Amino acid sequence: MLPTKKAIIEHLSNKMTNQDIARMYGTTFQKIIQLIKKYNLNPNELRRVNKYTVYLHLLNNKVVYVGSGVWYRCRRYSNRRNSEHKQLMQSGKIEYKFVGEFDREEDARTYEMELIKKYKELGQAKFNKIQSKKIK
Repeated sequence: MLPTKKAIIEHLSNKMTNQDIARMYGTTFQKIIQLIKKYNLNPNELRRVNKYTVYLHLLNNKVVYVGSGVWYRCRRYSNRRNSEHKQLMQSGKIEYKFVGEFDREEDARTYEMELIKKYKELGQAKFNKIQSKKIK
């Protein structure tokens, strides 16, 4: 079964990739692109691609990583330095949660650092390195 227009709008608003949506519905990302065109949707507008995001990576409902960047960065595993983190992402065991959206990159980075500090104090965010000079 293919997603409805409402479902596609929701998925794109949650910054999901076409591949992720296709996987959920057992179809191809090309079919999702066709549906986006059929429904006359603007994925860039719905994903708010011009914003900087702050996101969490969760494993078993625990925060293992706090990150920031453009909308698709949270799902990209090829640029991860930690091999365990990379493997968990590749195997689909990591859940993603967006927790902030900002117009300015420096605001996103500041919030990211605050969250890293918070989750480190809770014994979480094990894949983040604390950069003490950035956290006040």
